[in-house]
Order: sequence, then C-alpha cells, then structure tokens
Amino acid sequence: QLLAEGAVQALRQRNDDGGGPLILAAVGQLQFEVVQARLESEYGVESKLEPIGFNIARWADGGWDEVDKADKDGKLFGTMIVQDRWQRPVLLFRNDWKAEAVANEEDYLQLKTWSKPPAFDE
Repeated sequence: QLLAEGAVQALRQRNDDGGGPLILAAVGQLQFEVVQARLESEYGVESKLEPIGFNIARWADGGWDEVDKADKDGKLFGTMIVQDRWQRPVLLFRNDWKAEAVANEEDYLQLKTWSKPPAFDE
C-alpha cells in the first residue's frame, strides 16, 4: 500500500523475482522517515534503513539492450543497474558528475530523471 501511494519507489536488482532485497528510492530523507513511521504505527513492523551510497536515479528509456551495451563497454563502471516495479532499467549514480557524463556520452541510453507510466494493454 505504501508503494502504491507513491511515497517511495521500489527498485530491485535486475531479474529479481521478489526474493532479493528491496531498494527504496525517494526524493529525500523525509520520505524514508515517513515510511518507517507508518510501517511501525500501521503494521507494527520495525524497519532498518541502510543507505547504499547512490543518490541519483535515471531511467534508461533506451531499454535493456542499450544498458547491456554500455555496461559491456565499461561505460557504467561505478553505477548500480536495477529495475523498477515494471522491470524497466534504472541506473543509480553516486554523484551528478557521473550521471551527466553518462547521459551526455551515451545518449543512446536516453536517460530520464523520471519514469513514464507503463504501457498497459487494453
């Protein structure tokens, strides 16, 4: 329910079917604190947040093939490659410099600061 409300986004390692660790992404520290407080007050669950050292997320609209190409070519060194809840590629960066360098030099990745709504078949 907390994820559906949009306070934070859930990211996972690529090809994780839900059994691996959940990576929470938020705009700021306050969102993490709100989620922790709600987990405890509404669900009676204590939680522990552990920062992973990446502060910038970019969605790779170029898709997984382009991410794999950049990774194979060594362009994503120091970057964490994860997926969002719709299994779309997300790159996590430690700093603005690296995010901007990859966005400019590997423009085929089509890095975006936001995610588009998923396409649903009607």
